Parts: sequence; structure tokens; C-alpha cells
Amino acid sequence: MNHEIRPTNWVALTVFIVAGYALIFAESRFTAFRDFTGTQIGFVPGLMVYAALGFRLEIALGCACLFGLLFDSLSANLLGTTFCSLAVIVLGASRFREYLLSEQFTTHWVLGLAASALAPGISVTILNMAGAEPLIGIGSLWHWALMTAGGGLVTPVWFKLFNRLDDASRYKEMPESAFRPDRQIARGRR
Repeated sequence: MNHEIRPTNWVALTVFIVAGYALIFAESRFTAFRDFTGTQIGFVPGLMVYAALGFRLEIALGCACLFGLLFDSLSANLLGTTFCSLAVIVLGASRFREYLLSEQFTTHWVLGLAASALAPGISVTILNMAGAEPLIGIGSLWHWALMTAGGGLVTPVWFKLFNRLDDASRYKEMPESAFRPDRQIARGRR
């Protein structure tokens, strides 16, 4: 991705939204990892980092709203809790978009770690302010560490996958060849 935002590729955006929906559903449905470790890795904060760096701000915030409401409808969170945390991620990453080396694996990894660490903290803060009293204990540090590490590891995968999809679904201009169509070819006997 370049520092400037390319025009919106609607095919890639549609696949991005469908993939986000499928990941949110998979997080709520498939619980083998959650049963083994006691926590579920969050894929959505890494998707929001990609959206913040790959799409215009209003599209990234729309994705945050959609994914946040989908996530909250399938979890015990109050409706809108996840949207707030995802919107903070989108606004923070898009604010410094031009300063980030967005082609680097390390950048993707660090931003994924930061987003995956920040999102649960914001959600817990919102739930506490709303009076929901989430269950937090010393074991929550283990859960938070696993969520942060897993989200950080999967974020570079999102960048690789969706950048390839974006490149594959865009119109590619043909390079100008050395042959000029207005030149005359002299034909003769050898």
C-alpha cells in the first residue's frame, strides 16, 4: 500500500466485509481454542488496522460500525461496545497513516499487537462505565496476553491477503511497448 489512498476497489471491499462477517461468526461458533486456553483470539482489531490503512476514513469507520454491531450481537457485550473500541483503532491508525511504513511486516505486526491489546481494554472500560461489571481477575492477564499475541500474529496475514486481492482485482495498465503503431514497416525480399 502506498502512503496515499488509492480509489476504492469495491470488489476487494465486498470481500473484506464478507471475510469480516465470516470471521466474527467463526469466533462465536468454533470454540475449540477457547475451550483449550480459556480465551478467544480476536481477529477483528487486525482487520480494522488494515481498513484504516487501506480504505478511506468513512469506509473504515463504516466497517468498524458493521463489525462492532455484528460482534456485539453475537456476544454478551452491550450493543455498541465493540464499535467504540474499533472506531478508536481506526481513528488512531488512519491519523498517522502517512507516517507509517505500511509495506513492512514489522509495522503490521506492531499495529496488530497494539490494536489487539487496546480493543479489549476499551471494551472493558466502556462496560465498567455502563455498570455491566465484567468478570476480571488475575487470569484475565493471561487471556489478554493471548489475545494480543494472536491478534498481532494474524494482522500481517490480513495485509498480505487483502493487498493481493486488491492488486488482483484492479485494472492493470499495459506498459508501452517499443513498437509504435504509426510506424511503417518496410517489406521486401529479405
